[in-house]
Amino acid sequence: KKKQEVFLMNVKIQDLKDVTINGVKTLCTKSLGSYKETFFEWTAFPMAVDFKSTRIACGLLEGWHHTPTFNEIEYHEDAELFYFLEGPALMLFVDIKAGKAVMESAQIVRIPAGTELSIDPGKGHFVAVAEGDTMKALVVAPVQDSPRITLDETVCGE
Repeated sequence: KKKQEVFLMNVKIQDLKDVTINGVKTLCTKSLGSYKETFFEWTAFPMAVDFKSTRIACGLLEGWHHTPTFNEIEYHEDAELFYFLEGPALMLFVDIKAGKAVMESAQIVRIPAGTELSIDPGKGHFVAVAEGDTMKALVVAPVQDSPRITLDETVCGE
């Protein structure tokens, strides 16, 4: 039986504040502050996204510490909006051209808690992993499929 060869691509993990990610908008909400009265506090997540669909769902993504190693990406026909409640989280982003991952565009980004992030339709990414013990993010998006693409190389964060 012939062994399948595995190719590894090491990618330096970068802080969100130090990078630009094609197809992704970000906003640090910690600097915006919040509004507080005696029995409540309101913290706005002001990033607005124009979804193609009006059928919108919301969920809580919870993750545990995991080595940032990725073999596949997903993408969507419509945008996704994330708000990172707890972190930091490590997330992979990759451009897609003609149905294939553009491997030289791979970025693994460290996203701190208090960050709002919008991913454009068609932008390759994968579920964030916790750099520490845990991460949590609210995800708001239209009801949509999550097609996956297998990467030509395993992307490993370093």
